[in-house]
Amino acid sequence: MPEQHETDDRHDSIVVEGDDADHVLPPPELDPFTPEPMPSEQARNVMWVAIAIVVVIALVVLYTIVR
Repeated sequence: MPEQHETDDRHDSIVVEGDDADHVLPPPELDPFTPEPMPSEQARNVMWVAIAIVVVIALVVLYTIVR
């Protein structure tokens, strides 16, 4: 029968034993501080075009209201 590892109340944690137990890091996919990859050049260009369109529409609406 395999050895039963110690678990906490949630039963989804791994208890690390040994000399380096305090130095074990979680895998990168579980690290909440892993930055998202930068969007591509094309995606950034599309974003700026979309922002420009929204600004133009907002200006037209504002001009229509003020007039």
